[in-house]
Amino acid sequence: MPFRWVPTPLRLALSGILTLALLSSGCTSAQRPTIQPPPPPLSFPPQRVMESGTYAQFLVENEWSLQHCAGGTGCDVALFNLGFAYAYPQSPYRNLAKALQYFSDLTQKYPQSPFTFQGQAWIAFINDHLALEEARQQLQANLRNRDGTIRSLRAQLNRSRAIDVEMEKKERELLR
Repeated sequence: MPFRWVPTPLRLALSGILTLALLSSGCTSAQRPTIQPPPPPLSFPPQRVMESGTYAQFLVENEWSLQHCAGGTGCDVALFNLGFAYAYPQSPYRNLAKALQYFSDLTQKYPQSPFTFQGQAWIAFINDHLALEEARQQLQANLRNRDGTIRSLRAQLNRSRAIDVEMEKKERELLR
């Protein structure tokens, strides 16, 4: 018998009947794939303070949480929040040394926390920022030194010109 193309709806129906027949006779077992729901996205706890600007209250709440968590649940979030409050450029409490301390505590005490990776990223950024700030200060000191040297050399040049002018005057007086 020559090959004959079967229309799509009929093919689907035949496929369904064949599958049902095989299943009912025990020839095959159909397993439904287990679909795992995606993990919920990590929330970003400092978002509230970024929107409201209530940094003082945010610090008090998280310091209280850190003192009362006793190494249990929530300590990692409190450490992250405190580190963020001291690291964020718009925070009026910006203190990079304190931020580094909180992020370091987070990464050491809670290495499995989802906030540990964010803390590590903050540590890297803060260290880079501090290195750049140190380099900037060194360049500014070098510029101040060079400016001082330039002022000193200009003063010497002006004194030298004044001496030259005075010598020319005396030469003219002697020649008269």
